[in-house]
Amino acid sequence: MKPIKKTFFLFLLVGALASILYTGCEPVDNTTGGDPRTPYVGEWQFIERLKSTEGQSYFVTIALDPSNSSQVIIGNLGNPGSQDITVKGVVTSSQVIVSSQSMSDGWIIEGSGSFNTTAKNIMDWTYSIKAGGNYDTYTATASR
Repeated sequence: MKPIKKTFFLFLLVGALASILYTGCEPVDNTTGGDPRTPYVGEWQFIERLKSTEGQSYFVTIALDPSNSSQVIIGNLGNPGSQDITVKGVVTSSQVIVSSQSMSDGWIIEGSGSFNTTAKNIMDWTYSIKAGGNYDTYTATASR
């Protein structure tokens, strides 16, 4: 082989090998593949207010719904007295929406919650509960 052809062939071979190695080492961007429900999952302390002078503190659990990839299972929302009393919420791009649902204790609840910090450690919630003949709307701040 002539020296120019040999150099060109060697350059082509090195270039092909470098391109194969480079594409094999590309970083993978997983930011779009994450589950949007994950930041909501965990135990939250709710500080609830019915009126400016009334309130209570209790814990709520939020877990992934294994049967629906857009839902979470929320335990003890509204403090019916047990983590076993649950409702389902749909996670959108910016909030959890609890559509009107009958709870196992007979209450009817609906509302929504969203993060108020970029750290995703504080949420603001508004929800309504119909229990017996009473219908009340509550606000709550939830923190980890």
